[in-house]
Amino acid sequence: MKKITVTGRVLDESGKALFGVNVMVKGTDIRTSTKEQGHFSIEVPGIGSVLQFSCVGYQYLEHTINDESILSVKLNQEPAQLKEVSIVNTGYQSIPKERVTGSFVFIDSTILNRSVSTNFQERLNGMVPGLQYTDVSFQTISPYNPLSRNAGLLIRGQSSLSSGVSKAPLIVIDNFPYEGELSNINPNDIESITVMKDAAAASIWGARAGNGVIVITTKQGKHNSPLTIELNSNLSIRDKPDLNYDRNFLNSRDYIGIEEELFRNGYFDADLADNFAYTPVSPVVELLSQLRNNNIDATEYNAQVSALKPNDVRKQYERYMYRKGVNQQYSIGLRGGGEKIKYALSTGYDNNAESLQRNNFSRITINSINTYQITPKLQLTAGIINTISKTDLNNEFSYSGGYAMGGQYGRIYPYARFANEQGEPLAIIKDYRPYYLQEMIGKGFKDWTFKPLTELDLSDRSTRINDLTLRAGVNYKITSFLKAEILFQNQHQRVKTTNYNSPETYYARNLINRFSVLNDNGTINYHFPNNGGVMEIAQYDWNANNLRGQLSFDKNIKESHQLSAILGWELRQLRTQGYGSNYYGYRKEVGTINNGLDFATFFPVNPFGTSRIPSPGGTVYGITNRYISYFSNIGYTYKNLYSVTASARRDGANIFGVNTNQKITPLWSAGFGWNLSNEKFYHSDLFPYLKLRATYGYNGNVYFGTAYVTGVSLISTVTGLPRITNLTAPNPDLRWEKVRNVNFGLDFNLKDQILSGSLEYYIKNGQDLIQPIELAPSTGFTSFSGNAAETKTIGVDLQLTSRNLNRLLKWNTTLILSTIKNKILTYDVPLSTSSISSAVIGVTGKPINSIYSYRWGGLDPENGDPLGYIDGQISKDYAGIINKFQPENLIYNGSETPTVFGNLRNDFAFKDFQLSFSIGYKFGYFFRRSSTFLNYSDILRYGGNSDFGNRWQKAGDEQTSSVPSVLMAEDVNRNTFYQYSDVLVEKGDHIRFQDIRLSYNFIKSGWLPLRSLQFFSYLTNIGIIWRSNDKGLDPDVYGGYYTNQLPIPFSISFGLKATL
Repeated sequence: MKKITVTGRVLDESGKALFGVNVMVKGTDIRTSTKEQGHFSIEVPGIGSVLQFSCVGYQYLEHTINDESILSVKLNQEPAQLKEVSIVNTGYQSIPKERVTGSFVFIDSTILNRSVSTNFQERLNGMVPGLQYTDVSFQTISPYNPLSRNAGLLIRGQSSLSSGVSKAPLIVIDNFPYEGELSNINPNDIESITVMKDAAAASIWGARAGNGVIVITTKQGKHNSPLTIELNSNLSIRDKPDLNYDRNFLNSRDYIGIEEELFRNGYFDADLADNFAYTPVSPVVELLSQLRNNNIDATEYNAQVSALKPNDVRKQYERYMYRKGVNQQYSIGLRGGGEKIKYALSTGYDNNAESLQRNNFSRITINSINTYQITPKLQLTAGIINTISKTDLNNEFSYSGGYAMGGQYGRIYPYARFANEQGEPLAIIKDYRPYYLQEMIGKGFKDWTFKPLTELDLSDRSTRINDLTLRAGVNYKITSFLKAEILFQNQHQRVKTTNYNSPETYYARNLINRFSVLNDNGTINYHFPNNGGVMEIAQYDWNANNLRGQLSFDKNIKESHQLSAILGWELRQLRTQGYGSNYYGYRKEVGTINNGLDFATFFPVNPFGTSRIPSPGGTVYGITNRYISYFSNIGYTYKNLYSVTASARRDGANIFGVNTNQKITPLWSAGFGWNLSNEKFYHSDLFPYLKLRATYGYNGNVYFGTAYVTGVSLISTVTGLPRITNLTAPNPDLRWEKVRNVNFGLDFNLKDQILSGSLEYYIKNGQDLIQPIELAPSTGFTSFSGNAAETKTIGVDLQLTSRNLNRLLKWNTTLILSTIKNKILTYDVPLSTSSISSAVIGVTGKPINSIYSYRWGGLDPENGDPLGYIDGQISKDYAGIINKFQPENLIYNGSETPTVFGNLRNDFAFKDFQLSFSIGYKFGYFFRRSSTFLNYSDILRYGGNSDFGNRWQKAGDEQTSSVPSVLMAEDVNRNTFYQYSDVLVEKGDHIRFQDIRLSYNFIKSGWLPLRSLQFFSYLTNIGIIWRSNDKGLDPDVYGGYYTNQLPIPFSISFGLKATL
């Protein structure tokens, strides 16, 4: 028999090319897979050979070779898959897209896996109209209430004003809310994500849906499908942070000049004369003191100071505290099924070496879900998700974290060094003057110096998380169109943080030395254990139980009518409990502590005075939130032309006032959809598909505060007796916040899908928003939380996809554009002088996050004082300017959050190569940049700023600089006016080159196990293309003092994906 080569192409029923279809010669080991455009080539033994075609989600096909050498093969979808590929998942039901009236955005695994981040939130960045992403990886979730977490995602802006109300969207995984750490979710386990933005889409989730809902569907098996094995592996390398970007830094030369000026004016005299507390001063001040006391001469002083001036502590941080970050990601998934069972099992491993030395993150995830068809009518589902992670936080010397040396210094001096030329650790000043420490060491006390590099090596701090989710479900088909199901989920998460300070750490040595007494015979009595360390432990547990019962109806009536409905109830309980304590004298090798310490006696302490041994503390807490809900949803479609939807939900909870808890809050929505292109009178070759949508309804917002009287029990430092401090006032009428949503949508396709997309216009009205309401002081409280505020948000979401080229070279472009304008309608919180720095200033008719500033009048040409305005007149009465804090006396700069934002993505394909890049943009907002403090002492206390070099120093400088003169005398009002003047406000508009992805699909006949293999590289955080400010500032990285936020470094990734 003569061998022949058969080529061909595999398509689905709609003519779309199928990639990754397994093609095999029956009875042999000869096989291949289709490439991206569905093409294949395979050598067969001869005429009469049988080719087998198989692909997940499609019906198996055999074809006998005759005398043809070119084939065109069409695979039909399995009946069970026809509905799944065209639906969106609400977490309660699956809805065909053609019947949707609400605002849904569907993200499949292809789009989601374009990025290689270890968290799914970052992978959504720039993919969903109306969704804004902010990096919150540096934030930690409150152990007291998981609802307070910041997911880093904001859907269609902010509707709530209270810090006690969640701004994050509800996260749902496989039908139930997810209460754990979002870092536990492995993106490689996700099959698809549905983002629900309006009332009709999200109202089924009721009081938790005011900020939108993100429904995650994990990968599952399919009936009658062969075993599919998916392998993923990637490696990411991230640059060190750019420490030179930070504006809140003053070079050593200028810093030393400030210290010399302060010294001449006697600023350090009290500290230098302090022989009791031995208040620390910097090395330069020590040299100045020695020069004044004639211990060194001017030549030696100048020589030593000259050696310090070139030093730059940022280089020390970069060399010893930072490294290139390396992230490793691996995952393997198995999916398949037979006639009675479908299964999915996946496991993943992440190992991240963070940018800070000795900070690491590792995560192991296991996800399994199995469905059993017990009888034709009875189906059981069981699943488990287990995530075990460990975060090492051994490096407490991040540049952005700052360092407090004590005394007059709040930040580390810029000429500090962490090591000598040989790399040996050097001590830096902390808490006490060096000569005192040397005296104590000479008397036999423990080494009292502070060496950052030594502390880094000794640090032993980590957080371990074990998150276990168990799921079970029973689905019984009563009739062909009616089914009943009961779903249950239990999620338990334990978070344990340990911080072991060994006896060699500065923390332990400082306690030991302070509570040690030198005897006349030279021996030392230790009142604090000197043979053990200090162990700090905090552990908290979240336990969430969800139980849902639901009836589902879905029936086509005489081909013209389609009716679907659900009716059900849900019970949910979230219990949080935990403890925290310190253990003294802890010996790690044997696990013992010292229980014999005396915490009541006042002991003599070094350097002077008496004190009790610090109490080891101890916190024990527990919170239980309970919810009950009743829900229903109905959808009716007539001839695939008109769709009407309605949903209603009643929620109750124990977290509000007594009066509210006795009621059930109703929330509802209604929607209408019109498939205009299906009308008989509709004839348009330009727009073959056109659909109109409109929805209206109410959602709610979650409050994680309390409506009850709360207090904290303490021991009085005066009487030694127990006392209680009241924290919150009661409000029996405190109730859910509500968000009224109106949404209009248009979906369309042009001929041959040259252009397709959707356009939506929406109005969000926040009602009964929680705000502080003043109380008479005679009540014992200053305010209580009540429902009184109101907001309004108007916006547009646009998504367009164009098919620019569709030949050998393919080129598609996707544009995402969103506009958001919000304003406060009612907010009865009085303004004060401190309001200018508040997150919500609360001016009626202005945006929720507004920037207001004092009007800038330039610099006084005589002395460089900043000039402002009072009643329209130039003034230097800074106290008067600040005290007149009213909107009419201020400059309204604009919104602090972008009012226009989006993303432009281009996708290219040429044969087996794919190239994609995206550009993000943000417009229509402002930010306040930092600047120098206006007196020398504050610069030492809070840190310097690069603007110091541009300060006014002589007449005429006001022509080229807007930085006032820096004075010796401290004037708080002068500084406050300048820091919040409009001269420091910049436009935030910018365009950013977000990422590039290049991939190659490598398929070769003869690679027997592989159906597909893809290699890819991914570059992200490439840089800013254009910005409106002329100072080179990154608007996404700004903040006041203490923050020292730095741009997210450039990262490059390499990886592969394989299917067996």
